[in-house]
Amino acid sequence: MFRSRTILNTLTVAIGYLLSRLLGVIRDIFITAQFGTSNVVDAYRAAFAVPDLIYLVVAGGALGTALIPIYQQQKQQHPHAGWQLINAVLNLTLPILVLISIAAWIWAEPLLLLTTARGFNRETQLLSVDLMRLLLLQPILLGLGGILKATLEAHDNFRIPTLGSNLYNIGIIIGVALLAPIWGIYGVVYGVIIGAAVFLLIQIPSIWRLGWRWERAGIGTNGIGDVWRLLLPRIFGQSVWQINLAVMISITSTFGIGAVAATGFGMQIMLLPHGLIGLSIGTVIFPLLARLAVEHHFDRFARHANTALQSVLAVTLPASVALFLGAESVVGVLYQRGSFDSTSALLTAQAVRGYALGIAGFSLAEIAVRIWYSLQNTRLPVIVGMITVALNLTLGWLLTQDGTISDKILRITMVFSVTNTLEALILIMLLKRKISDITLIAKPVQWLLSVGGMVVIWLGSRFVLPILPAQGATTVADWLVYAAHIGTLAIIFVWGIAWGSNGFALIRAARQRSPVE
Repeated sequence: MFRSRTILNTLTVAIGYLLSRLLGVIRDIFITAQFGTSNVVDAYRAAFAVPDLIYLVVAGGALGTALIPIYQQQKQQHPHAGWQLINAVLNLTLPILVLISIAAWIWAEPLLLLTTARGFNRETQLLSVDLMRLLLLQPILLGLGGILKATLEAHDNFRIPTLGSNLYNIGIIIGVALLAPIWGIYGVVYGVIIGAAVFLLIQIPSIWRLGWRWERAGIGTNGIGDVWRLLLPRIFGQSVWQINLAVMISITSTFGIGAVAATGFGMQIMLLPHGLIGLSIGTVIFPLLARLAVEHHFDRFARHANTALQSVLAVTLPASVALFLGAESVVGVLYQRGSFDSTSALLTAQAVRGYALGIAGFSLAEIAVRIWYSLQNTRLPVIVGMITVALNLTLGWLLTQDGTISDKILRITMVFSVTNTLEALILIMLLKRKISDITLIAKPVQWLLSVGGMVVIWLGSRFVLPILPAQGATTVADWLVYAAHIGTLAIIFVWGIAWGSNGFALIRAARQRSPVE
């Protein structure tokens, strides 16, 4: 029964994340067509760093992963105790978000000039400051919505949170399509605020139907201390991670105009398979593993953890290889039109190629971290994360001291991928020492056939595929060329899954019937 529900929930979340990522790509298609990789987009990307830091540290993934296991415990004792805990978290989080956002608004200029906007010219720096001050509404709205999201997911309700995430992106698309032609890049920011408000409001009816009612509750509420105990290491870890991204943007801002925008668009493409597989499975498996850990069913815990890890690897490793080999094709089809010229395409393809190397590692780290959190161990992932972040920033800076903008973008994104893969491997190795039944790759020879076959198919196709048009797809003939390249990538991807996965682990698990589960 657990497995059937897990399959259904994972498919629901996967479809939601797929739509969310596709909407994110559509959003970027609108942005690239209108602004290309201009300094305006650089300013927009840089302005997000501080608001995202506030959201992620105070009320984003950090609070959600700390809240769910303790909420499960409180709810087991008494349903009302669970709702008291949720109210206490809401009541404590809102004033913290507001106060931090006000402080960030006051100190916006020095914050950005010392970090993500330091490499920009003065005009772009001032634009980043203005955009950031508007975006500080976002963490307040998303923060409260994130708490509701975690609560609904603890009740196995994944549809409304994923719907909210999609509506968030739709709000941004409305901003780009309807408001940006009037207010320029400010219209995009207005869309962000609209989307964040909808993300919060859409979840309120569902949590109300579950029985939640607001009441006075605060720091003395049962469970708050336990949440805080789990939250502190996670806050530190999220801070380190977001600072990592901010420093990467800061380094990239010194490369030249368009570098920050190109790496941002490249990461969005990488996040498509990561969101569809890594995040969707991680979102579903975390409450389930947390519940099994609380109930001390560690045999079933290991089986579900293996299913999650193997399922993620089954899709993300072939996706990583295919996207690395076909970066130019993907960028050309998605973005190369309007203000997004061949130079923008070259820079973005380099970012995609670098990030593609880390899709599997990035996604596996998502699962491994959640497995450790479900065991209520938040310190170990933070320590491992700190080490790999320090390595990422050190190598990223050292390896980008010379070369062209294109070379520097490829190097910094490849370093990001390598260090994230290292993080995943370390976490899984340590997990296997704790739970010996954890297995990532059951048949290594099949994976060698998978990856080797993908490379051979690609090398063979180079002799017959026509060269991609430098100007993008402007004629029917150009579109046919792109279709041939994308079709080849699809064949490569299918080959990789067919040989490497030994059957998609999540689907295989659904076929196994157990009277116990």
